[in-house]
Order: sequence, then C-alpha cells, then structure tokens
Amino acid sequence: MSRRRTFRPSRWALLLLLAAGSAVAADLFLPAGLFPPDEQRVILVQRGQSLSRIAEELKRVGLLRGTLTFHVLARALHLDRSIKAGQYSFRLGTSVPVLLRSFARGMSGLNLVTIPEGLTMTEVSLLLSNHLGVPVAAFDSLGHDRMFLDSLGVTAPSLEGYLAPDSYEFLPGTSPEVAFRTMVARTQQILLRSAAGRDSLPLGLSLYQLLTLASIVEAEAQKDDERPRIARVYLNRLAMGMKLQADPTVGYALGRGPRIRLYLSNLRVDSPFNTYLHEGLPPGPICNPGRESIQAVIDPMPDVKDLFFVARGQGRHLFARTYREHLENIRQVRTIPGAVDTTGVAPDSIGIAHRTG
Repeated sequence: MSRRRTFRPSRWALLLLLAAGSAVAADLFLPAGLFPPDEQRVILVQRGQSLSRIAEELKRVGLLRGTLTFHVLARALHLDRSIKAGQYSFRLGTSVPVLLRSFARGMSGLNLVTIPEGLTMTEVSLLLSNHLGVPVAAFDSLGHDRMFLDSLGVTAPSLEGYLAPDSYEFLPGTSPEVAFRTMVARTQQILLRSAAGRDSLPLGLSLYQLLTLASIVEAEAQKDDERPRIARVYLNRLAMGMKLQADPTVGYALGRGPRIRLYLSNLRVDSPFNTYLHEGLPPGPICNPGRESIQAVIDPMPDVKDLFFVARGQGRHLFARTYREHLENIRQVRTIPGAVDTTGVAPDSIGIAHRTG
C-alpha cells in the first residue's frame, strides 16, 4: 500500500520564495534577458527628474524589464536622491546596480559641454556642433523653426536669448532638438523662478522684454557687482523715454556680435536693433544672458539716478547722472594708464556705453 504524500505548506512557501528570488535576481542582473543584443542605449536624465520617470525611461529603451526592483534597490542603497543629471550610454543587459552606481557617480568632465554667458545663438550652435559632431546648419535651422519654437512655448522668431549658459551633460551625437530643448527649459525655469512672487517686473516688462534687457546687460557687464547698476541705468533711460544707446546692440545689428569694436560710422547702421537710432528695447535679445544678468534686471540697484557709464578698464565702469559728468568721466578715463579696452566705440564717440580704444 503506497504512502499518500501529505501537503506541506512550508515546502510550497520555500518554492515560492525561491521563484520570487530568482525573478528579482533576473530583474537586477539580467534586465535584458540571458543573451541581449550587443547594442547601446542612451538615456537623458534631467535635473530634478523623479526616480519614477527615470525608471520608466529605462524600461522604455529596454534597459529594464520592470521598474520595481530599480525603485527598491535605489532606496535600499540610499541612491534615490543621489542621481545626477546627464546623458548616459549603457549596453543592453547592464545590471541594475551598475546603472544606479553610474547615475550616482555622474558623467565625467570630458563629457560636459560648457556654454559661456553672452554668446549669440550662432556662437552656441557652433560650439555645440563641434562638441556633438552634428552639422552646425542643423542647429541654425532648428533655432528658427516655427513648429519647434511653438512646441517649446517660445513666441519669439528664434531661440536667441533662450539658450541658457551652463555646463551640460551632452554626449557626442546628441540631436540638436534634445540639446536646444534642454537649454530652453533651463532658461524658462530661471525666468519663472526669478519672477516668482512678484506682482510685476520693473517698468511692467514682459518676460521676453526682461530677457532682452538682460542680454544687453550681459554684453556690457564684466563684473557681477556692476550688473545691477548697469541694469538700473538702462531702466532709468527707458523710464525717461531716452534712447538706450547700447553699443552691443549695434554690433549685433551689424551681424558681427555684441562685443566687437565699433566706430562712429557703425552707429548709423539701419536696423531695428540699433538703439542709437530707435527708442526703447530692441526687438529681441542680442545674446544669451546668464542667471546673474537676468536677476540684475529683476533686482536693479535701488535709488540710483545714473544715466551714463563709460568703461575705465579692467572690466569696470564709471557712472554718471548727468551728461556733463559723463564727459568728465570720459576725459578721466583717457588719462588712466592701461584703461584701453579691446572692444567698443572709437574715442570720439560719447554714447552711454562708450568704451575707449
């Protein structure tokens, strides 16, 4: 007579535990199966992106089978708040622990591309083209593409002014769309955060006008502590209906950049960007300003009546309330040894942002 096998819950529990452990191990160490194809996948991690969004993107590109084990391990290792923004390239089959360690370590400096303050869109495009290995024409055309601009919520005719200066984690081969979209998002974030909690901006400026004036401040100022005062000069002029007479707008109008050397004949160039001829702000930004210049326009130096300034060398300026004081400052600058700047209007110009040369 055969012995009847008895049901043992502990045995089934052990089998279930082993099965669950195997599934977890497979998710952790074989996220793309036993024999994944020898292919790379690229993922872009944005600043402030949630762990859930990162996990979903990893799953979408085939680097994860499921997101649960990624979440659990990240929190168990206290890495969920250590993930660094960047663009990462992983081979299919890379284990979850390796993925997490890579995100916590961040990209190496060799993969970063730094966009300095004050570059024009053309200059930014050239820099990105050289770093990413993408033809510069692709950036130039995209920066004026109406459908792309609309998708970003940019109503301006181009992305001039919206390409935030910063260090970016872009790998070679990154598409112009990804690069520009990331940079514009950063500028929009800076604008919104800087203007948050305010009933209005100085003189009732719109955010686009703010960006335009900030670009002029960026092109003029070389020292951070002078930015709020330079911004105040331009705001004072706007409030009085005076022409801005900003030299960098003329350089931009000439198509040669906002920081070139100018001559009196240049000040007559027929362009809506020429603030020697036209009152008010130019039609749009003349370069891509940094956070400090944007903040300087939002919080200009208070209780200052200056209407003029002149470069005195070493990146500094002399400021004046009256035209007579301005002329005296110009005479003073001409006597300062080593006060000659390499850019600006020739000596016989007496514009607001006059630079000796």
